[in-house]
Amino acid sequence: MQDKMVSYSSILGVVVANKRKELGVDQSVLAEKMGLSQASYSRLESGKSTFSVDQMFECGKALGIAPEELFHSVVNTGKNLEEKERVSVQAQPRGNTTKAKADSSAKVGTFIAGAALGALIFGLASKSK
Repeated sequence: MQDKMVSYSSILGVVVANKRKELGVDQSVLAEKMGLSQASYSRLESGKSTFSVDQMFECGKALGIAPEELFHSVVNTGKNLEEKERVSVQAQPRGNTTKAKADSSAKVGTFIAGAALGALIFGLASKSK
């Protein structure tokens, strides 16, 4: 069993952060284009909050890229993490669901979020060059 886990939301946050930085756009500018506060946007990018489908589309539009490009980046990054880094990618558990309550008592593993995930993905990208 893999002892490291990451959520799709965290991967999306890192993908968006990398694209935003690549384009030289500040968080506050992107947040404003999406109609969010900078704090709310920051939680999305760090994986602490989950992007809604609407927010993913708005984010793609604000960055000038197709939402399916974001989606494919999440899928490809997830596959790379599972294959090369032995990290389990799964939906972020929600505190009010039956599954989340059952999993929390089982201590399935440790979720990776924010800067740790960014470093992991950066390391994975460095190895592939």
